[in-house]
Amino acid sequence: MNVRPAESDDREQIGAITRDSLQSSYSLSPEQIEMILEAEFDDAALADLLDDADTTVLVAEETVDGTETVRGFITVEIGTEATIRWLHVDPTARGGGVATALLDRVREQYAEKPLAACILDEAVEGGEFLEEFGLKQGEHEHVLLGGEEFAVTMFTEGQSTETPNEPTVTVPEFVTVDGRDRPVDHDESVPGSEAPFFTMYSADDEEEEAYGYFCSQCGSTNVSIDGLERLECGDCGNTHLADEWDDAYL
Repeated sequence: MNVRPAESDDREQIGAITRDSLQSSYSLSPEQIEMILEAEFDDAALADLLDDADTTVLVAEETVDGTETVRGFITVEIGTEATIRWLHVDPTARGGGVATALLDRVREQYAEKPLAACILDEAVEGGEFLEEFGLKQGEHEHVLLGGEEFAVTMFTEGQSTETPNEPTVTVPEFVTVDGRDRPVDHDESVPGSEAPFFTMYSADDEEEEAYGYFCSQCGSTNVSIDGLERLECGDCGNTHLADEWDDAYL
C-alpha cells in the first residue's frame, strides 16, 4: 500500500470515499450527509483544503485491476499538535490496514508533535482504534459544519482528561412521571457525555418493565431513545451513544 500526499486529481475519489463512509459508518440523516459533503468535500472545498499550508492531506492507494486506486485518506491540522480532522476508508477496503497505514505515516511525519483527533459523536467506529495508538478520550466539544452544530469527542495522547462519569444531582429512589411514582434503579445505569442515565421502571411490582431514564446531569426524565439506543436529555443535552465502535473495519 502506498501512502502519499493528496493531489488535485484525487478530489473525485476522496469525495466518493467520504460519501460511502458517511453513509455506512455514521448515524447521520441523508440531509446531514449532503450538508457535510457540500461544506467540507465538494470540489472547491477540497481544492482549498489541499492549498491550506496548515493542513496535510494524505491518501492511501493500492493497485485494483491494474489501476492505482485511492482506498482512504486522512486530513491533519498542523499546529502545536497534529490533529486528525477526518479519516475515511472505502467501506469495500476495510479490514485491509488502510487506516493503520495512514495513521502510521502521520506518526512518522510529525514525530515531534503530539497526536490528537476530533471525532464526530455520530461516528459508529474508530474510538477503540485510536486508543490502540495511545490516544485517550478527552473533552466533548461542538463544531459547526455546513451551518449545523455537531457534537465531537477529542482524543489526545497521554493521560485521559475525561472527568469521572458521576451524577451531578442526587439520584432519588422514585420520580413522579405521568401521575405515578416510578422507581429509579441505582444499580443500573449507562454513561452519558456529562453524567450517567439511570433506568426508571413502571412501578415497584413491575421492575422487569423499563419505563424510561433519569438524567443525573440535571434531574430530568425528558430522555429520548432512538433505534440505535442513543439517549439524549431534552433539557440539558446530556447524551449516550451505544457502544458500537469497531476498529476491525479500519
